[in-house]
Amino acid sequence: MTSHDIPAFSISIGIIAFGIWIASGTIGAGTHLAWILMGLLPVIVGTISLCLVVREVSVAPRN
Repeated sequence: MTSHDIPAFSISIGIIAFGIWIASGTIGAGTHLAWILMGLLPVIVGTISLCLVVREVSVAPRN
C-alpha cells in the first residue's frame, strides 16, 4: 500500500457517505423521488471508485 492509497480510500468513503446522507435525509423528509435518486448517484459513483481503488491495491506488485 502506497501513500496515495489512503487518500483514495478516504475520498471514496466520503463520496459514499455524502450520498447516503442526502438519500437518508430526503427519505426522512418524504420529499420527491428525484432527490432520492440524486442521493443515490454519489453512492454509486463512490462504490465504483472504491472498487477501483481496492482492485488497484490488490493488483499492484509488492516490493
